[in-house]
Amino acid sequence: MGRAAEFFTPILQAHCRVVGVVCLSADRAGKDFDARWSAKFRATTGAVWRCAVRLLTASPDALYLPVSQGGLPLCRDLLIVTLARMFGCAAVVHLHGSQLPARLASSRVLRALLTGAHWIVLSEAVAAELRASGCRAQSVAVVRNPAPPMSAPPEASAPGDALCVGWLGTMCRAKGFDIVCRSVRRLKDRGLPLTFTVAGLRLDGSAADMACVDEDLGVLGPGQVVAFWRSADVFVLPARWAEGLPFVLLEGLQAGCVVAATRSAGAAELFGQGCVESVDSTVDSVTGFLQACTADLEAMRRRQRKAWLDLAPLYEPTCVEESFVRFWQDNVRQKRERSR
Repeated sequence: MGRAAEFFTPILQAHCRVVGVVCLSADRAGKDFDARWSAKFRATTGAVWRCAVRLLTASPDALYLPVSQGGLPLCRDLLIVTLARMFGCAAVVHLHGSQLPARLASSRVLRALLTGAHWIVLSEAVAAELRASGCRAQSVAVVRNPAPPMSAPPEASAPGDALCVGWLGTMCRAKGFDIVCRSVRRLKDRGLPLTFTVAGLRLDGSAADMACVDEDLGVLGPGQVVAFWRSADVFVLPARWAEGLPFVLLEGLQAGCVVAATRSAGAAELFGQGCVESVDSTVDSVTGFLQACTADLEAMRRRQRKAWLDLAPLYEPTCVEESFVRFWQDNVRQKRERSR
């Protein structure tokens, strides 16, 4: 689960006796973004086997699983949850996205395989969709992703300064990277002062898309991320799929960057409070948003900043940790103790 693991894994280890950790990821070969199918298959079968051995030999009270949302990883997770049920182990599935509830609603098999699990989700909106899906959960708890430490807002741009559009993350069509590229190119062709800085891994971005990029920083280390956000005026994520609660949205808001994205249940609070502008995954929509930023960036920045400061305490790491621990104590530990 990427950066979420860096936060939640130490909390779990600090509050529980962890009898084993099983890696679910496949090794990538060379510079390829995605692992080969042979590596994925070996990783899948190996993870299921190691989980079965742990369940048999260690007899844990609970199994914590960052659940996938589709494909082979979801099949693996369904097998692991089924094994946990067979061994009388409580299954805790942590959903870091927002697509799975819709799939549960349309699949009786999925609902049956995941019935009786404890769920951790990103927002009340995802929790409502999960309950409406018909999947019978043992419990559902909202635990948000944590925001990074607060950054000072950038200085106001001087009149005539070029608007700096930033992109941080995987450059792929699913996240709408090509849409942002075409929008930037369209506005540059109109003569608007724009610069476009990107950082991250290229998955399926074409050479034509990259032609409008002014600076490609490659993959950034953790110490370089703050500097990236401090230099960006605008970040837009016109994803074609339902995102969860991306860390890039939280990082951009903390840094005072003007942020826009396609709506999703995982980030419903951010949209509802006005922290994030809503765009469609179309070139016209993103172009309109960027054009509005060039017209009055500071007004949009002040409005988003005010909305985010009101909501930010819910996303502080200490608050998120307390929510996670409270869920574990109330829904997993106490129920297991009462059943003995």
